[in-house]
Amino acid sequence: MEQVVATQIRVGMILKVDGDLYKVNKTQHVTPGKGVACMQTKLKNIFNGKNLEKRFRSADRVERVSVMTKPMQYLYDDHNGFHFMDTETFDQITLGIDFVGDKKWYLVEEQTYLVAFYEATPVDIELPTTVEFTVTLAPPEIRKATASSSLRPIEVDNGMTVQAPAFIKEGDRIKVNPETGEYVERVK
Repeated sequence: MEQVVATQIRVGMILKVDGDLYKVNKTQHVTPGKGVACMQTKLKNIFNGKNLEKRFRSADRVERVSVMTKPMQYLYDDHNGFHFMDTETFDQITLGIDFVGDKKWYLVEEQTYLVAFYEATPVDIELPTTVEFTVTLAPPEIRKATASSSLRPIEVDNGMTVQAPAFIKEGDRIKVNPETGEYVERVK
């Protein structure tokens, strides 16, 4: 394990805090007018999903856990969880529904994702920066609605609802940002 100064904490790092593993979801460096500067963090427990807000003084040292990533192909999901296969050894693992959480909307069957492991335990799934979907339901465009760039809810092939511009129609392919769930662009 590697010790890092609190000011080096970044989003996405996995830290060992009070004996548990946490993923850093948000950081903010706070420098009050009086007192010691600190790093305010929002952490999520990897195993039970509980959130923790923790403030570290700038001089504090925290344990950064080193993880190993493996390319794993997403196969399918069922009532047991989400099934992945190691692309090198063909071993299969099942990740729980709670572990995957909202990332389930961005998993596409037969696509390869990087799964991070701490020792032999999976701790995270790295999603690509954008995911492509086919629009299955788009309400008709409202004519003469020109006040601003109006967004409207559309449905994509996995059942997820996305806010997209009015020119998007059924059958179009669009890119969505998995971090925010927002429409990025139409695929040409």
